[in-house]
This record gives sequence, C-alpha cells and structure tokens, in this order.
Amino acid sequence: MKKIWPLLLLLLLLIFFCTWQKMDKITIPTHPEKKAATVITIPLQQHTIEYLIQQNTNGYTLSGNFTDTVQQNELTAVFSTLGSKLAPNNTSTNETLLDKGSIALTKEIIPHFIKTYKKGKIQYVNEVLVVEGEVNSYEAKHQMQKLLAASPLASRNNTKVVLPKKPIDFLIEHTLQRNILSGHFTDQTQEEQIQHAFRAAHMPVTASMLAENTKLVDFGAIALVEKIIPAFTKNYTEGVIGYQNKILTVKGKVKNEAAISEMEKLLGNAVIPTRNLTVLDKAYLQRIADTKRAEEEAKLAQENRKLQEEKERLEQEAAQKARLEEEKRRAEAEKERSAREEQARLAREDTMQKAVQEKEAKANIIKLLQVENIEFNTAKSTLTSRGQATVDKLAAILKKYPKVKVEIAGHTDSDGSAEFNQKLSQARVETVKEELISQGVESKRLTAKGYGESKPLVPNTTDENKQKNRRVEINIIGE
Repeated sequence: MKKIWPLLLLLLLLIFFCTWQKMDKITIPTHPEKKAATVITIPLQQHTIEYLIQQNTNGYTLSGNFTDTVQQNELTAVFSTLGSKLAPNNTSTNETLLDKGSIALTKEIIPHFIKTYKKGKIQYVNEVLVVEGEVNSYEAKHQMQKLLAASPLASRNNTKVVLPKKPIDFLIEHTLQRNILSGHFTDQTQEEQIQHAFRAAHMPVTASMLAENTKLVDFGAIALVEKIIPAFTKNYTEGVIGYQNKILTVKGKVKNEAAISEMEKLLGNAVIPTRNLTVLDKAYLQRIADTKRAEEEAKLAQENRKLQEEKERLEQEAAQKARLEEEKRRAEAEKERSAREEQARLAREDTMQKAVQEKEAKANIIKLLQVENIEFNTAKSTLTSRGQATVDKLAAILKKYPKVKVEIAGHTDSDGSAEFNQKLSQARVETVKEELISQGVESKRLTAKGYGESKPLVPNTTDENKQKNRRVEINIIGE
C-alpha cells in the first residue's frame, strides 16, 4: 500500500496539469509491475456546444448541449417566426461550453432549410456545422452552399438532390374504324405492351407522335390499360383512354348499361386515380338505315328552330339591356348634374359667408386696433396687462368668425441691431399666436410672421414715429 500512494499522487498531478492546459485527453501508463503496459484514456469535458435539429412528421426537434437556454430560445424563436415549431428534446446547459458562431450561422440558414428541405438535419458537432436532407432542385442545394460559405465557421453540405418524377402520358383514340396511340413513354416496351393488347382484341392500333424519355415513370397506367382494352374495344362505339397528370380517364359511348358497369368495376379495382366519363350511345342503339336520313333532317330542323328562337331571344334581351343601360346612364347623369349644381350652390353660399365673415372680422379687428394696441414689455416678448386684454378681445373676434384666417405680423423700430429686432418681432407674434390658441382659436387659422424693422410705417426719426413702428398687425388672409 505504501508504494501505491506516490503513484496516485502523481496521477492526480498529471490530471490537474492536463486540465489546466485544456488538453482533450491524457494517457497514463499502468502500474510498472505489469508486463504488458495498457493505456487509460480519460476524456475531458467538451469545450464547444453541440446540438441537432431534426425534421420529422410533426415538425422539428432540438437536442444537444448548450451554454445556456438563451441559445435554445434563439433557435426556437426563428422557427416560430416562420410559422414552424422547434420542440426541445433532451437538451442541457453548461456555462463552460462555448459557441464559436454556430448559432448565428444556423439562424441564417433556417429559413431556407424550412422552405426547401425534407428529411432534414442541422447538426453542430466537433466545431463543424453539417446540413443533411433532400431538396427537389440543384438551385436549392447551391443556395444552402452559399449560405454556409458566407460564414468562416467550418461546415459541410450533405444535401441530396431528389428531382421530382414526371409520369408518362398518352392518349388512345378509338372509333369503329381505327385506333390511334400517341404520347410520351419511358421506352419502346411500354408502347408495345399497349399495341399487343389491341392486337389480342383483334383491333390493331396505329402509333402517331410517340416519344421516349427514360426519365419518365409509369406509376401503373400501362398495366391498367392492358386490363381494360378488351372491354373498351368490345363495347365502345367511340371513345378515348387518356393518361395525364397521373390520372387515367376513360371517356366515350357504349352500346348498353352493362358496358358502363363493367368499366366501372375495372376502374374501381385500380391502384391509380381514375375517372370514368362513359355514357350510352343512344344514336347507335336507335340508328336504323331507312330512318336515319329523316331523323337527321328532323333533328337539323329542330336545331335550326332552336337557333332562331335563341337568336331572337338574345336580340330581345340585348335590346332590353340596352334600354335599361340607357335609362341608368341618364339617371346617373341627372344625379351627377344635380350633385354638381348642389355643390356649386353650397360653394357660392360658403364663399359669400366667408366674404361676409372676412369683412366683418376685418372691420372689428381694425376697430379694435384703432382704439387699443397689443403692448409688450420693453425689449421683451411678454405681454403687458393692456396687451393681454387686447389679445383677449382679438380671440373673441376670431372665435366669432371661424372661417377667417389671419396673419399676425410683428414690427419694431430701428433701435438696436436688425438681427435682434427680427428675433424680438418673431418672438412677440409667437406669443400672440400661442395665447390665441390657448383661448380656443385653431392653430391652422393663424400665421405668425416677424418682420423686425424692415417695414416701418413712418421714418424712425422721432420717438413718436418709433412708437408707431412698434406694432403688431392682424391681416386677414382668407380661408
């Protein structure tokens, strides 16, 4: 036992040193007394996060080891924004794990991944982001490659391109005299199978406009056609067998109800989608050689009568429709004319009302400002008590005439600098404007403009003249 303690102490020191150096593993030889030395591998904790996003029938699942739940929430939020659900499944967190950019890159590729991938996986392991799954075009795979290449993070694109399979298509036209086959097949064998089935029914088929393409796929149409050709050639006076967009359609006329039932049974046992448009050929059943011409002439005469009656009916309907449309047009025109006249009348009344209001407002304002002045404290933009009283009276006038718009024009004398006077005049008219607004006058009716000393009434040569030039004018500017 005494010999083992030094070895255990040495082992602990080696483990501590390797952990401090962030080594992936350390190897320690076994006890020297053993003849064959073995190596013990002690894995250390992973230093980067690892995760797997797996697509399944119910959506997407997330598993792996993360630094914290914030990283998981970032991924689930992207899926949620795109209308998909990413369900956490067997995830854990460890604050010692690092994300070296994988979360950001994964968020970038998720929209393209959801939109185009089937059986998809996004896996980040050993500091490599791996994308797997199936897409239906090379463009989709190349787009994923561009997204991965835009990041410096190591990545691998294992996307598999599975091109959609296109079905064969063909048409068999059948009459009592001949059969014509046309269409696109995988190879010549499929054409020969159909031709052989017609020959077995003692009714050869003529090939017309046939083409072969090895990329086309037969999903079971050839085998079904071989089964129904005997009944088709025996019972149908005319018809077609068509296979297009993976649907086999039988259309035509037969000699009796039993033939319809027989075809329904044959198609009902098919493993591919079918459509039966078979009807009875009444003309064939009733056709008699000595009455055929009379029946055709009677039918033609009847059709002509119907056409004539239909023509007359349509003409009457057209004439009636034209009359109604003309009446409607006239009514609408009269309505529009009346509306325009009413609008013009209201406009005239409004104009007259505005003119009266403007005239009365102007007279009242002139009368007010002839007696009183909007006074301010010297070299300031604050109103004196007399100035405030004048503004109150002005507000009452403007509220009485709500359609009138005014300009509040401020002027000063020439004392002081022009720049100071300009700012002072603007500040004063702004004060008047704000006071009027506070008393209920709409701001859109008021324009405040300071002119400074630029528009004197009289020369600024005397104190009396300067007093006249220091003024606030109220100018009517209309609606």
